[in-house]
Amino acid sequence: MATTHPPAYFEDQHERLDAQLQAHLLDVVGADFGAALERLQRWRADLARHIEIENTRLLPHVPQGARWAARVYLLEHERIVLLADEYAQRVQAAAAHPLRDEMARRRAVLQLLDSAHALRHVLEHHHEREHQGLAHELPLDLQAAVWGGPQDGGA
Repeated sequence: MATTHPPAYFEDQHERLDAQLQAHLLDVVGADFGAALERLQRWRADLARHIEIENTRLLPHVPQGARWAARVYLLEHERIVLLADEYAQRVQAAAAHPLRDEMARRRAVLQLLDSAHALRHVLEHHHEREHQGLAHELPLDLQAAVWGGPQDGGA
């Protein structure tokens, strides 16, 4: 007998954002800072849209007694935005100053990967919190209304 699982709306959204960030990081590893910046800017715009949707359409519906209060998610969103913007400044600086020396490029790649680490760590824990909390505590019809429709590039 087959069991059905509820749709994984949050997981799908986060997988889409994570794939965009990984594609950006692959550009960083290849020292293609111009392409890395373009991908990061698209990811950042999609992340902003994602956070806006959660803040305005989902978090107001977090029930009393939820595992984590809406405020926890809001504070994490603020932290993610801060880290993403700080990281974007570093990528922008790398893209603006092309390095001709191979060792300088390697150092720049390593510095960007190191600086992306905190952002990735916070995102991973935040996504896991949403998967454990919001995905189970918010009504599925609300999640479907917010995340279930056609996507415009991954909100």
